[in-house]
Amino acid sequence: MKYRSKLNPSCLSLFLLHLQPWQGKPQLVSNINACTAVANVVRTTLDPRGMDKLIHDDKGAVTISNDGATIMKLLDIVHLATKILADIAKSQDSEVGDGTTTVVLLAAEFLREAKPFIEDGVHSQNFIKLIFYIIN
Repeated sequence: MKYRSKLNPSCLSLFLLHLQPWQGKPQLVSNINACTAVANVVRTTLDPRGMDKLIHDDKGAVTISNDGATIMKLLDIVHLATKILADIAKSQDSEVGDGTTTVVLLAAEFLREAKPFIEDGVHSQNFIKLIFYIIN
């Protein structure tokens, strides 16, 4: 049975529309940078030769894992934009049970590619419309 996942751009829409009017472009670029940083944490776990991550929490528990879902659950994420990436990973894990690292990296890559255009003044709504156009 061939499985084809429908890409739901609502997560990127939430990310790009989560800004208050007074925050503007610098806050959007800051959000993209934060999401890229979180994606870089799990990026090296992808691949059969992916590296393990050692995570030490505030209670003293130590976890060693190369599973993206486990790492995203254990990260203490306080930045609102990066919490969306964690929610994407949690949704993917509950719906499919696999591919959490891939969806986080895919979302972060969309944002990373959009960053130069946003810095040049292209409105984030244009990216949302483009994603919906490509999907349909």
